[in-house]
Amino acid sequence: MKNLFYLTIFSVLFSCNSTNQNKIKNIQIKLANLDESFSNLNSDKVGIAFRGYKENIELVRSCVDTLESSFAVRMNIYKGLKKTCPKFLNIFTLTKKNLESQILQIQSLKKDIDNDLIPLDSLNIYLDLEEENTQKISDNVLELMELYDFINSVNDSLYEPIKIYAETLCSKKEI
Repeated sequence: MKNLFYLTIFSVLFSCNSTNQNKIKNIQIKLANLDESFSNLNSDKVGIAFRGYKENIELVRSCVDTLESSFAVRMNIYKGLKKTCPKFLNIFTLTKKNLESQILQIQSLKKDIDNDLIPLDSLNIYLDLEEENTQKISDNVLELMELYDFINSVNDSLYEPIKIYAETLCSKKEI
């Protein structure tokens, strides 16, 4: 009977430890995936799109007196870059720091668990907090990906047509 009691206690402790190791491993995998997705975002491309937007807006202001209906619709969509580019760059900077910190935090937590530095009754609290932090980073990366796709699609489809339209009107004014 005594052996059965020890076996039960050992099984419970081992399964808790195994579950905690699995949670840590899952968080690490999620962070690795987030890091890969994040590294696919090119903040320089967003900066270039924003500078192009500013140049085109100045060109439109100086050369375009009246807007055709179709051009006005395009301009309204194009003006979306005014808010999304700075928002992207701010979230990008913050998320980069948070992601790097979280990766280090999880590595440290894993070492602490491996060295039995965290009491078992507190471990789930730490793991839950780290899962919440990782989820917040995941939400930010998803938002960045959406903003990135919007910025690139708008810039790719409207930068040249708006520039050409405004330059054409500028050249007509000079004649």
